[in-house]
Amino acid sequence: MIERIVIHRFRGIRQGDLNHLRKFNLFIGPNNSGKTAILELLYLSATSGRPVQFIRDDLLPAETGVLRATTSARSDLLGYEPLPYLRQRHGKHGEWAGNPAVVTAEGGLEINLRRVPNSDGAPPWNSFRLAAPLPDWGEPDVYAFRKEDIARIAMFTLPQPTMLDPSMIPPVIAEAGITPTGAATDTTTAAPTPTTGTATEAEELDSAATDTTTDTTTAAPTPTTGTATEAEELDSAATDTTTTPISDWHYLWEPDWVYRWDRQEPIDRLAVWVTQGRRPQPQQVVFFSSQTANSHFTDHFARWAYHHVKDWHETLAERIAQVFPALKGAKIEVLDAPDDQPGRTGYVRFPNRTPLVIDQFGDGARHAFKLLAALTALAATVDDDHPGLLLWEEPEVCQNPTTLIRLLDVVFNMTKDKPIQICIATHSLEVIAHITRLLQHNTLPQDNTLVFRLHLREGLLKSAWFDVNNLSVWLEAGHDPRILEDFDAPLQFQLREETV
Repeated sequence: MIERIVIHRFRGIRQGDLNHLRKFNLFIGPNNSGKTAILELLYLSATSGRPVQFIRDDLLPAETGVLRATTSARSDLLGYEPLPYLRQRHGKHGEWAGNPAVVTAEGGLEINLRRVPNSDGAPPWNSFRLAAPLPDWGEPDVYAFRKEDIARIAMFTLPQPTMLDPSMIPPVIAEAGITPTGAATDTTTAAPTPTTGTATEAEELDSAATDTTTDTTTAAPTPTTGTATEAEELDSAATDTTTTPISDWHYLWEPDWVYRWDRQEPIDRLAVWVTQGRRPQPQQVVFFSSQTANSHFTDHFARWAYHHVKDWHETLAERIAQVFPALKGAKIEVLDAPDDQPGRTGYVRFPNRTPLVIDQFGDGARHAFKLLAALTALAATVDDDHPGLLLWEEPEVCQNPTTLIRLLDVVFNMTKDKPIQICIATHSLEVIAHITRLLQHNTLPQDNTLVFRLHLREGLLKSAWFDVNNLSVWLEAGHDPRILEDFDAPLQFQLREETV
């Protein structure tokens, strides 16, 4: 799982260092404190799995001129294209018309950063290429880029590079003690030590069972070569990764995602961040938000889940009835969306009754249904070699507190014994209090759950973490972990008014 993030200029974050991420992570804090930005950053990191080669002609023939890399996968588990999905969340067209990339004759991408719109000058290097890996003999070239890819790709990842040109290393990352070899100088006690490598993309969603993971759990790590592009020796094979954190370096050049104020260095025109720990495969990633809940399932996801997830409809019916007891006994199906709309949606059918589209139910039921449909598929297909990631934005949206608690219980019960990392951003005190209660009763693992209170001022991201002991003390004393300043909550205000 991802355990640390060091950030240089991503969205509203000029710099930040978020450490000690666990299996269950809750992000709280005021508006514009970086909660959603962290979810989006994790999403882009986890869905970067399409194998490529990063080539800088200005550095050839040096070793840093050609590096093993990945870029955005064609889809996540739900069938969404990562960058278009996030662009639509921010009110933009799914595709980026201003991407300064062209498809080369060899089927790669050539990016000239001098042509980046509103970049105010060139970033640290003028141009680079993302070369499509060569296919096996006689196999079709499924990795070659097409013209439509230009508007959908604006980032690349360097999985644990052994060497980097200094122009590619932001000062904040160097100051955090992270080196291109993946070694991190971390003087913090109890810092987590990842034990596994990074996952690459099997490219097609129904190939999620293909193991393209670099396993470093043994004393002599050997890369597993699920695709022809992984046949090359890992540059870091000589590094003892059983004790050295796995560090993946991510670079994004679309200006809308780059913190734009107070630029001083050429590297400031790029968003750059490093994740430490093992990233999931793109096909095992779910980003669930109101946008997801209000959209129909893609045909790609619905077909795949129906054919590959055992008893998907039956398990989903059982889970949704645990959240909404009134739906007990109903049959669940995922079929074509009504009114000739693209995609699929859920139908609820009681015996001897006409089926109802789930979108005709209340907003809370629609949100819960679509989350559980995705999570049921995710939980059924992950294993230790193919871990998953659930990014969940504001679970309290449209939920009565009672329903919200039941939904949280179902989600945690489905994932507690599964290799799925969960990151939740919330403003809900009910969510915080219920997680505290689950921790007190050891329903959630105390050593693998943390609540992070984020604070963002002038682009500097800071965080403070709460474990079960901190949370219990705060809540039992009547304090609100979400709020730092003096503030009268409605119930406290009423009690104080009555004593006057």
